[in-house]
Amino acid sequence: MYPLAAFASVLVFAELASALSMRRWTTAAPVALALLIAAVMLETKGAEAAAAAEGGWISDKARRVNAVVADLRPRLGPGDTVQVLDTTEGGIHALLRLGVREPSRFLYDFHFFHDVTTPVVRGLRAELVNALNARPPRFIVVFERGWPDGGAERVDAFPELRQLLDRAYRPDVTGDGYVIHAKRDGS
Repeated sequence: MYPLAAFASVLVFAELASALSMRRWTTAAPVALALLIAAVMLETKGAEAAAAAEGGWISDKARRVNAVVADLRPRLGPGDTVQVLDTTEGGIHALLRLGVREPSRFLYDFHFFHDVTTPVVRGLRAELVNALNARPPRFIVVFERGWPDGGAERVDAFPELRQLLDRAYRPDVTGDGYVIHAKRDGS
């Protein structure tokens, strides 16, 4: 709602400028009052959100990204790829900081875990497993928190991925909110 309110405020401000230039005071006064009220409400909510985020989820996510980068950097070689199974816990951010690519086109994993009987989701799952088999990444990082629900155990609900992890990977590093799985052959 806040982006909508901010955008509406910009539109209302455009109307205010027009009303003032035409000296339409009966229009300009209520528009100016509405802008003032919106500004106060948005500022108050923005300050509350910033205070809640400071020392909260933003710093937790930054800490997690730093930890993933620190755990992966010494283990990566030239041309290595890493697949992250993540929604919003910082996996892509870590890969961007490392300059590492994924072997698949999937940046997030939420679409693999809902409506799993539909042809679209079955197709997406098959595409991921095929990409991991065709271009096996050196590491697969499974983040604990998933969406729409569940933790790292959500992978168990994706049998083909679970089988691939069990067959070709081993848990290598367990961090705060993630597990890094390394290829078994080490190459």
